[in-house]
Amino acid sequence: MLKELKEAARQLQPQLVEWRRWCHQHPGLGFQEHETAEFIAQKLQSWGIEYETGVGKTGVVAIIPGDKPGPVIALRADMDALPMQEENTHDYVSKYPGIMHACGHDGHVAMALGAAKLLNERKEQLAGKVVVIFQPAEEGLGGAPAMIKDGVLSRHKVEAIVGGHLGLISQQLGTGQVGVCYGPMMAAAYSFNAEITGKGGHGAMPHQSTDPIVIAAEVVTSWQRILTREISPLEPAVLTVARIQGGSSHNIIPEKVELQGTIRYVKPETGDILKKRMVEVLDGICTTWQAESSFSFNDGYPPVINDNEFTSFFAQLAKELAGEENIIELDQPTMGGEDMSFFLQEVPGTFFFLGAGNPEKGITHPHHHPRFDFDEDILWLGTALLAGTALSYKSK
Repeated sequence: MLKELKEAARQLQPQLVEWRRWCHQHPGLGFQEHETAEFIAQKLQSWGIEYETGVGKTGVVAIIPGDKPGPVIALRADMDALPMQEENTHDYVSKYPGIMHACGHDGHVAMALGAAKLLNERKEQLAGKVVVIFQPAEEGLGGAPAMIKDGVLSRHKVEAIVGGHLGLISQQLGTGQVGVCYGPMMAAAYSFNAEITGKGGHGAMPHQSTDPIVIAAEVVTSWQRILTREISPLEPAVLTVARIQGGSSHNIIPEKVELQGTIRYVKPETGDILKKRMVEVLDGICTTWQAESSFSFNDGYPPVINDNEFTSFFAQLAKELAGEENIIELDQPTMGGEDMSFFLQEVPGTFFFLGAGNPEKGITHPHHHPRFDFDEDILWLGTALLAGTALSYKSK
């Protein structure tokens, strides 16, 4: 069964490239992926696949029932782009200024479409039902929770889920290699906003002011000591202040300074320490120097935690499709975030990485770079992995 599926996925490769390039040329930002959603719906309709639109605002869901009774498994692919100006020079660059697929979601859409097509053509082999989730707004806007709230899992009684991410996320993976991870795979990701309010004044007379810039500098360095002195060096954690805004001239002490950044962690208890101590340190320093402060965390993503049993099942299947030598067990999680985490909180499943960089082709730029690209030659394999997981899960 898998041998035939693998060959069928290979035969589909030209169409996968075509679909990917169409998506790349017509990117949509989170919850604005209307063209992409329509493109997906048109393909599903042409294949006679039942589908839902407007799920989680702009999401599309394909429903493929098998000819035999069995469990329900979901395949998940995100489909949003990023607010970036593309700098690539290939002939399928984004048609829309300031918007590009710089994270590979166009490839995810193509692979999921390919999996839906292959599975629909093999209903006699399916036991149960496959739900293909084309998810909007992965890039920080919470598309997964929106689809879950809309009932995509409960309505279809989904019992397991699988998804993947292609590209250069893991440096352990070569082109066409599959990265699997047992347990935590990607970090929780939350952004924060802080504001320090002092007393403005003349730069030549700082003693008559309460300088929020100096206070902010002390806060930033003190926050870093939380990582080095209050969290075990064996526990992954990141605290990055990525934006400091304050002041308007070289000789004016401003009244306020704003700070923005992100924290990342794998274990919830590590996150608890970060969230508690950041507020305490900020308040303590500002009180010491007679300034006021405010602080807030924004809605973020929990860690991506794979189910061990399902991941073991997936890894064995992946060996048959990609070759045992191309299955790499990742030895540590990445600190990037992914809202696949919300789906995995609801049902068991796994998230995998598919290596798609290729130095020989000059494909080396990282995700979220204006020249990001991936080796399209791996699209068939991603399609086979998704479709194969569904077929094999049904026959367990």
